[in-house]
Amino acid sequence: KENQYLRTVSDEVKRLSRLVTGMLNMSKIEAGELDIKPQKFDISEMIFRTLLAFERIIDGKHIEIRGLETMKSNHITADKDMINQVIYNLVDNAVKFTNDSGQISFKISSDADFVYFNIRNTGEGIKKSDLPFVFDRFYKTDQSRGLDATGVGLGLNIVKSIVKLHGGTIRVTSVEGEYTKFIIQFKNTEES
Repeated sequence: KENQYLRTVSDEVKRLSRLVTGMLNMSKIEAGELDIKPQKFDISEMIFRTLLAFERIIDGKHIEIRGLETMKSNHITADKDMINQVIYNLVDNAVKFTNDSGQISFKISSDADFVYFNIRNTGEGIKKSDLPFVFDRFYKTDQSRGLDATGVGLGLNIVKSIVKLHGGTIRVTSVEGEYTKFIIQFKNTEES
């Protein structure tokens, strides 16, 4: 049981570290003090690497990952650490709320102006009445569910703030009992 307890402590330390970092970043964003350090990177590769961090949980829930086999390299110019936090938070939510033996799908596409990133997971979905509030700070859908017992309702607020800071947009669609899908749009910085 020692390894189990150590893993639990390690997971909790990581969660608290992300929470503190997120709150500090939110304060800096609101005060206009967060410096963006833009660099060109492959967002598709970032998704692959992020999924590796969730491999144990994905395997444990028998979640099927779709879309990676057709995903091509897509570069954006942005603050790599901040966008990594966006991807991490969205994947974390998707894994957390996907039903056992469910699916998480990824899609990246681009046109001359924008790069689009979609992440969709099967599961309970989000109530229509909750959809307008999912990006609000400290908002948690259905407090009684217990599926998000470790969250405090900051993740999606941070995601939206970072995306907005980069001149992008994010929206969510959902059908109760079926799926939840997040769609992000970034400016395309690839040379034509």
